[in-house]
Amino acid sequence: MKRPVLFLDFDDVICLNNPYGGYDVLYAFRDAERKGLPIDRSDDLWTELFDSSAKENLTQFNEEFHPLYVLSTSWRWFFDRAKFVETLEASGLAFVARNLHEDWSTPQISRNAQRAVDIRRWLSNHPECANSWVALDDELSGTGFSTWQWHLENFVVLCQEGVGLQELELMRLREALTLRKI
Repeated sequence: MKRPVLFLDFDDVICLNNPYGGYDVLYAFRDAERKGLPIDRSDDLWTELFDSSAKENLTQFNEEFHPLYVLSTSWRWFFDRAKFVETLEASGLAFVARNLHEDWSTPQISRNAQRAVDIRRWLSNHPECANSWVALDDELSGTGFSTWQWHLENFVVLCQEGVGLQELELMRLREALTLRKI
């Protein structure tokens, strides 16, 4: 059975930026590099970076569908794959790090590009995934999907800002993959 691809955004999906967000991670890496030390995994940053409910729901989705992950987050402008892996492992989402697609990130063409455009570009480079993907984004950055054919919108699940991936969005992800017959 072919594994589905989950395009995963961070902000307002798994990271609610309360109390920590991407810039805190960036500063933690810079501080560790400046000191010539590894990041301090005992720091609260790593246990509180990602929302606990969102982590539980993503874990449940992972256990049910075993997707490959492609990161479609704005964080990709600041972190390379190694830093993403370290962040995911330190913050309790090691399964995402272990299951990153070989082409692990949507293209970084323009910071102004709509998320849908980035995903379409990635899919054009991976036609084998054209019928086996879902996207998890938030209402603000998940723009541009309405310009696609109406049926493709069924495969995009948008989380409410400040709330993230909750039971309702998990249910919608399940429905999306059921529509894909995966």
